[in-house]
Amino acid sequence: MNQTLIRSDKPYFQPIDALISKFQTDSNNGLKTSEIEEKYIKYGFNELPKIKASLWKIYLAPIFNFLIIILIISAVIVIILGDLTSTIITFTVVVINSITVITQQYRARKALDALRQIAALKTVVLRDGIQFEIPTKELVPGDIILLEQGDKIGADARIIESTNLTVDEAPLTGESEPVEKNNKTLKDRELPIQKQSNMVFMGTYINTGRGKALIAGTGLNTEIGKISNQLNDMGSIEDIPLTRKLNRLGYILGTIVIIYLIVLIVYKFSILGLEGLFFGDNIRDAIISSILRSMGIMPINLPLLTTLVLVTGVLNMAQSGVIIKNLSAIESLGRVSVICSDKTGTITKNEMTVERLWINNNEYQVTGSGYDPEGIILENGKEISFKENPTFTKFIDSSVLNNNAKLVYEDVKVQLRESKEIAVRKALGSPTEASLLVLAEKAGYIPYDVKNKYAILKEFSFNSEVKRMTTVCKLNTDDTKTIAFSKGAPERILDITNKIEINGVEETLTEKSKKLLIENIQTRANQGYRTLAIGYRKIEDEQDFKRQKVENDLVFLGFVSILDPPKPGVKASVEECESAGIKISMITGDHPATAKTIAAQMRIYKEGDLVVEGSEINDLNDKNFNKVSVFARVNPSDKEIIIEKYQSANHICAMTGDGINDALALKLANAGIAMGIMGTDVAKETADMVVSDDNFTSIVRGVKIGRGLFARIRTIIFFFICLNLMESVIFFAYEFVPLFELFSSEWQHIYIYAIVHSLPALALVIDKHPTDVMKEHPRDEEQLLNKNMWIMLVIQALLMGIGLVLVLQLTLGGAIPLNEWNLNSSISYIPVGSTQPELLAQKARTMFITTIYIVETTFIWTFRRPNKSLFKSLKSEFSLTLLVISLFTLALHVLFVLFSNAVNFYINDEFGLDLQINFLFLSGTDWIMCILLALPGIIGIEIFKYFARAKKIVF
Repeated sequence: MNQTLIRSDKPYFQPIDALISKFQTDSNNGLKTSEIEEKYIKYGFNELPKIKASLWKIYLAPIFNFLIIILIISAVIVIILGDLTSTIITFTVVVINSITVITQQYRARKALDALRQIAALKTVVLRDGIQFEIPTKELVPGDIILLEQGDKIGADARIIESTNLTVDEAPLTGESEPVEKNNKTLKDRELPIQKQSNMVFMGTYINTGRGKALIAGTGLNTEIGKISNQLNDMGSIEDIPLTRKLNRLGYILGTIVIIYLIVLIVYKFSILGLEGLFFGDNIRDAIISSILRSMGIMPINLPLLTTLVLVTGVLNMAQSGVIIKNLSAIESLGRVSVICSDKTGTITKNEMTVERLWINNNEYQVTGSGYDPEGIILENGKEISFKENPTFTKFIDSSVLNNNAKLVYEDVKVQLRESKEIAVRKALGSPTEASLLVLAEKAGYIPYDVKNKYAILKEFSFNSEVKRMTTVCKLNTDDTKTIAFSKGAPERILDITNKIEINGVEETLTEKSKKLLIENIQTRANQGYRTLAIGYRKIEDEQDFKRQKVENDLVFLGFVSILDPPKPGVKASVEECESAGIKISMITGDHPATAKTIAAQMRIYKEGDLVVEGSEINDLNDKNFNKVSVFARVNPSDKEIIIEKYQSANHICAMTGDGINDALALKLANAGIAMGIMGTDVAKETADMVVSDDNFTSIVRGVKIGRGLFARIRTIIFFFICLNLMESVIFFAYEFVPLFELFSSEWQHIYIYAIVHSLPALALVIDKHPTDVMKEHPRDEEQLLNKNMWIMLVIQALLMGIGLVLVLQLTLGGAIPLNEWNLNSSISYIPVGSTQPELLAQKARTMFITTIYIVETTFIWTFRRPNKSLFKSLKSEFSLTLLVISLFTLALHVLFVLFSNAVNFYINDEFGLDLQINFLFLSGTDWIMCILLALPGIIGIEIFKYFARAKKIVF
């Protein structure tokens, strides 16, 4: 088979003979199939070019790139100067952070792989008149393939022959109903995929019938290949909001660190003078001190704790059935203001269901949804049985006999708290026909038994011209009775009907009755239902069963109204999103009336909203675009336009989907969410997260968790920036105070950062989500801390700083004098030969650090819920974990102060350490003064929050 790898331009427009001739002409180049480059005939989802994001760029570098550079420079200096211990402590945080992120990425990849069930597909091909089976990846343009029910199509192909051929194109177009196919040449040169009725596409499935097709494109030259190329053209994954914000914060703080460091080193060198620079350890001590003071500005715990917050969110999401691929995307999900949701398979079950039944001159409701056989038939809200009704029995017989669908159970793995398999009922064949089988089960019939009642003599298949299907059969118990059962489009059934049966009695179908029937049917069609009529006729004389003769003079039995039902819990989830200020937009390839019906049921569509088709999107102005809640008849490229329009209006946009046609939009969205069970591998590969249970409600839980994570990340950042701002200003200022060292040893500095900067922050990582997080409006702005938060942060830092400076100055000035408890050498650490000024300075340091511990273990309660008072947040959202960790942190310091003598003598001597904490024992009065001077940071900020609430200011 000599074929060049081309994709014929618009093969649906060209006659079949011309296409075959073109391939034969192109084959004269002498190439053999085996010589064709493999990369052009690879087709599988797992073999398509993938977007490979750099792990460094996406996961490590975004968390303070500049910080790592500063740490490296500092480490080199410190190592050269001989203090390896400080270097190890500093870099341990970065190493732990990196390992945590890499481990999370590996776990997410493994979980996603567990969802993928990729089989090596094969295709039946006709070459040189010989029919044989080959791996699908070996198909080349010009091949003729045979199509059978259930086949997955491995390339784009032009149909040559077809018999009752319908194709499920939902993975590619989002259409919930199979599409009829034929071999007719189309006249229009520019047609969307949905209207190319003589083409079959890679990745779609043969629903019913059989046929032959000529391969027109393989690999990247298919519609799926186009999507893959577009994904590659979009380049590597861009930084998402959290990445950009942390980078920006890192750059700002890194710049401040450099300035701070330079000023301190220059100042210390100026004090030492030229002579001091070249003797002893002066230069070493000056540089190490300057580095440690400068790095105090940088919240080195922040990258690790931010990652831990996200990881806890990942674990919570995993328990809800959502696998996170992109760690930081969950924060974006928490900030979304628009969710663009695919209808088929996401909002709806992708399982056609009979919801209404018209029979015996009355309409009935049918409960239950999807392919679950649980359900009953209701009349005015009361259950009714048709078991003994002869008309209904014929109706069910016709529905089951005129039916090529099958219902089977399939085990599917779902990743919730633990991986487990659930049995999912699926339809083999037409979803519409499957819904009729389920109706029979709900009415108390067993489809298998119904079919066994009859011997089928002849079947006239459904086709697009007559739009009906008829089966001629005989009762096995009475072979003298020959019956023809028909089903199809109501208008086509009514055209060949002259009678109607009501409760077993045949009556003439008058024009008036027919008109009323048509009005009822049209009403349901306008509401988005797919309607299907059922009829029959008795065949008295033997004949050769010609279709024209059989399908005539029917007796009308009734009709059904069928809809793809919403998934359970979707309506409640939509209402929760509405209360959270999140707009839900439904996107589908279905008819506008069908889409509107589902959207109205789910409260996505409301009075005054617009329903537009994909071709109309570009013509909408911004005002009308914002009114649209339903996008129907949408092409893949339309989804990208929708996402871009929302993003251009400064919305954070999430996109949910399961089809190949969703891949580009999933990648473009701020948070792409794919379905795990029904989703294609292309969609899963492109998305940021995969919903393993295909439940829309999991997305809303993700939004809730994401909002909680954003609140916790913001709280942690507030904690570190506020403390570091306050402390760095004080530390920097006291570097210029002569004859006073703020810390008697570097261990005092480490003592603050290792305990009181770490433990309360860790408590914030595992804190509860705010209870009213889904009542807040979306935070579209990119700032981690908005303007109001920055104002509160500065005021908080100022009030705490005032208290700390006062405790230092009052002690150094003698207003808080030395007392007998401080000077008792049996309980208080007093270095040998200490003078009165030195002991006073030592007490000032002890009081200062004690106040820091009190301030930092209490002020987390004030900003933890910035929009609530301290009293209200403690009453409604008290956290025992936070209280225990706060008390534990404070208790550690109390023990160090009470037993400072033992720490400096016993521990250092026993273990050979040099922990120069150097605390004096504090009296009860000293502790009261520390507490009083810590209060401004608590009381002052609560007063500020009170006036902010009065003015409706939101943080």
